[in-house]
Amino acid sequence: MSTVGELLVRQVTVRICEENIPRLVRCLGLLTPEQIWHRPVTGMASVGHLILHLNGNARQWILDTLCGIPYARDRDREFEETAQLTQEALIAILTDLDLDLKAGLPLLTTDRLLQMHEVQVFREDGVSVLVHAIEHFSYHTGQVAWETKRFTGRDLGFYAQHAL
Repeated sequence: MSTVGELLVRQVTVRICEENIPRLVRCLGLLTPEQIWHRPVTGMASVGHLILHLNGNARQWILDTLCGIPYARDRDREFEETAQLTQEALIAILTDLDLDLKAGLPLLTTDRLLQMHEVQVFREDGVSVLVHAIEHFSYHTGQVAWETKRFTGRDLGFYAQHAL
């Protein structure tokens, strides 16, 4: 893979696996089950639904489309889930996603990044797929963080280790 491709794959790993997934796990650890599954308004996703949605999106867009790891996604179910999985089950979903991304991303080749791919109703090159995945993951992580702050009134400490 080219140096630019390696840098891009590294940034996906950093942004999703090293930043966003730990932030989501931190948020889940601060919320009660009721808060995790609370829908702010009818038709709006709960934190739990957003975790399921992020898992489905990353598995479809990155692992299935680019890495060739099959995933049969049911996007509507991500928002309809009523079983209210436990905090531990949601953390396990994120942990499994982290492990699968760390195993799948190194398999990417320059050819895969430059090829056009069909994903959902879109036709995108591999670079665009990865940029979308980072942006999408970060967007919803921000929503989860906002809800967690709203529920708990706490600073989430995402940058506590830095002297900003």
